Amino acid sequence: MHVGVFLGEFKPDLGGGFTFVNDVTESFFKTAAESGHNFSLFCPPDAASHLRLCDLPNNCNVVDILPRGPLGRMISVIKHVAPVFSLVWTRPCDLERVALAQGVEIMWFVGGFFDTLNMPYISTVWDIQHLTHPWFPEVSTKGRWEYRELFLRRHLRRASGLITGTEVGKHELVSYFGLPANRIHILPHPTPSFALNVASIGKNVEVIEKFGLKREYLLYPAQFWAHKNHINLLLGLNRLIKKGCPVPDLVLVGSDKGNLEFIRSKVIELDLSDKIHFLGFVSRVELIELYKNAKALIYPSFSGPENLPPLEAFALGCPVVASDFPGAREQLGDAAILFDPGIPSEIANAILAISNIKVRDRLIQRGLARAASWTGTDYSRGVLKILDSLEPFRMAWQ
Repeated sequence: MHVGVFLGEFKPDLGGGFTFVNDVTESFFKTAAESGHNFSLFCPPDAASHLRLCDLPNNCNVVDILPRGPLGRMISVIKHVAPVFSLVWTRPCDLERVALAQGVEIMWFVGGFFDTLNMPYISTVWDIQHLTHPWFPEVSTKGRWEYRELFLRRHLRRASGLITGTEVGKHELVSYFGLPANRIHILPHPTPSFALNVASIGKNVEVIEKFGLKREYLLYPAQFWAHKNHINLLLGLNRLIKKGCPVPDLVLVGSDKGNLEFIRSKVIELDLSDKIHFLGFVSRVELIELYKNAKALIYPSFSGPENLPPLEAFALGCPVVASDFPGAREQLGDAAILFDPGIPSEIANAILAISNIKVRDRLIQRGLARAASWTGTDYSRGVLKILDSLEPFRMAWQ
């Protein structure tokens, strides 16, 4: 088959989404040559120019696709709000028109959605948080809940195949959307290759000195969304301080998504200013060193069913203390200390537990093994198998 691979805009400031798409793309280049399919990669011109400099397999080419303009976005919204509009407006979206002109027979959305196509497609589903956690402002305000619900209800049901990372994620898709289970494929998040590739390199304390981190610290790399649950983490630290327990500093890395000022005000209210370090967005090189020098990764997010930072920490020899979000036990196994993210006392107890050297060493070894168990190459080969399984159906028409 001729397969379209929609990459979209993958920029470093997109956080975990960038890491996932970038890693899968790099691995895909290594495995695409093993396939009998031909591939056209669709992405914005700046990313396309970069990809053309890469060593692409002979069965891959890169195609520029411009971001949708106001008219394209409006038409897409109307189609999802009122599907009957598609009976009147039969013109394909820009991506589908370009793909058909290239001879594409099926599209793979690697990391996020673009539009619902009339041609066959497979999509990657990271979460359906607007249904599992509909109260958070990032999915409930400014029409976000309504749009996600209307878009996904149509998009997921029309998909030829859906990819999710856990049995929990699969169960959510079946139960919330009534999707047939045999159309949903489980491919766990791969451990980011950047973490695996530098795991054996020693620590660089220059980065730590640059940020003025003079005491041992816990690391929490997460954008400032409400569901990332910085607030209960602060309450857990405050609880330890009130008990007179030794408390490491907390390093917060990530861009503001609307909740940063609230967290800053809570730090002042709890008198934690000398313990909390807000670093904002950091480079990958800096993030690697922050992981390597941290006492532990602490990850109190309410939402799953998968998260990338624990995998990065595993690979870099950083012990993991994480919330018991739905899917956590499946993704992290026995390589992390888990806690209820809504109970500050449990967070406090988990922080105390990581002070035990034997516990830390055990978690590090289990984490390293867990990190090596699923890579981007495994993920890419899994996608190729899904495409192979769909080929007999796509061969039925021209």
